[in-house]
Amino acid sequence: METLNKKKRSSRGRQKIDIKKIENEAARQVAFTKRRQGVMKKACELSILCGVEFAIVAFSPAGKPFSLGHPSVESIVARFLDHGSVAAGQAQQPAEWQLNLQCAYTPRTTPNFQL
Repeated sequence: METLNKKKRSSRGRQKIDIKKIENEAARQVAFTKRRQGVMKKACELSILCGVEFAIVAFSPAGKPFSLGHPSVESIVARFLDHGSVAAGQAQQPAEWQLNLQCAYTPRTTPNFQL
């Protein structure tokens, strides 16, 4: 009876992968494209469900910039940098915060995708 209900799988399904750099350049580009879409979809869902404002800036393995923000990338980055200048006047910032401030803004013009 059990053998009648079993179907032969046509694909391997969802596989668990090791988290390490993908050496094959074409496979790395494909993985980036698919995962970028997933991350941006999750960020939009988080914004809708929780009222979160966010900005994501990512550079593809080829060096092409991608950005997404709600309400906009520019407003979030400006708010982040303003918050850092207020915190700098109050007390010594942790090293991680200083690194985030340095890496948060790039003067390149990136496409602005809004919800």
